[in-house]
Amino acid sequence: MTLIRRWLSESISIALALLFAVFAMQAPAFTREYAAALLQVAQDARRDIEQRKASARQFYGIKTVEDDRFVAALQSFEPSNAETLSLSLRRTQTLQSAYDRIASAPPLSRPLIAVRDAFDDDHGYKATILRTLVGTYNAQLDFSIAAAVYGFAGLLTGSLLAQLVLSTCAAMGRRLTGRRRGRLDVAAAQRHPRV
Repeated sequence: MTLIRRWLSESISIALALLFAVFAMQAPAFTREYAAALLQVAQDARRDIEQRKASARQFYGIKTVEDDRFVAALQSFEPSNAETLSLSLRRTQTLQSAYDRIASAPPLSRPLIAVRDAFDDDHGYKATILRTLVGTYNAQLDFSIAAAVYGFAGLLTGSLLAQLVLSTCAAMGRRLTGRRRGRLDVAAAQRHPRV
């Protein structure tokens, strides 16, 4: 029984450590795809903005090039269109800034910057991109230094978690066994009282 218990505990420990390692190794690849998605959406939105600005220039003869001045000039002709253009500009700038922060960070800190940046999303611009990426992401085997570092950290975390789970289970088992023995001792004492 001891052999099986030891084998089971070591198997659980190895399985959790490997699971966490593989999961953590995905961080750099997932971050790379998240940054690429941010850039693609920002560039697509910028193209749409430029088309809308070109159309407004054609109809209203607005000459200014700067975004803020263009929105102010469009406000006098079409307040509703100016408001939606302003929102599009804000969204595009937010996504581009998020990409720039991730891309300019050192490779090891990019996943951490991406996580912090994804939670700093007051208007929900990045949440849609993140949900889509989570739904379409395929696990990758990345051989970069960042993936190795994150994988090693995941291995240590999984191993620690396995030890915590196993020691908690063992403590609960000892407590249950102790209670059962205590009840058996009480029952035995009641059946055979000492004189």
